[in-house]
Amino acid sequence: MTIENSRADIARFKQDAQTGTIKFDPEAARRCAQVYENQADRLLTLRQNLESVAELEGFGGFVSAQQLQAGFAHKARDAAALLDHYIEAAYRMKEAFLISAGLYDEADAANAAALRAVESRVVRS
Repeated sequence: MTIENSRADIARFKQDAQTGTIKFDPEAARRCAQVYENQADRLLTLRQNLESVAELEGFGGFVSAQQLQAGFAHKARDAAALLDHYIEAAYRMKEAFLISAGLYDEADAANAAALRAVESRVVRS
């Protein structure tokens, strides 16, 4: 499954929640939303770890060592940027579950978190 397919699936779920095609009990929606909140938190921690790895030093002064260091840093930054897509998806799923239960204020907070994840990706790119 690609990121684009996942985005489309999440958008359909959110649309169905907004139109009332899919409805969840508020407590069930909150429990589902919490699963995605926890996932986003784990992914955020992983992204922070990858970003810190991208700044490693101590490879030495040889040109080949500097190239190796740059290669590892590039891979770490790429992986961190990819994680942003999954972080955004987790917040979007949280938002959709909350919408499905009519919990719009909580859904707005999840939407804001998703926008921050997208914004951080745009700033780094």
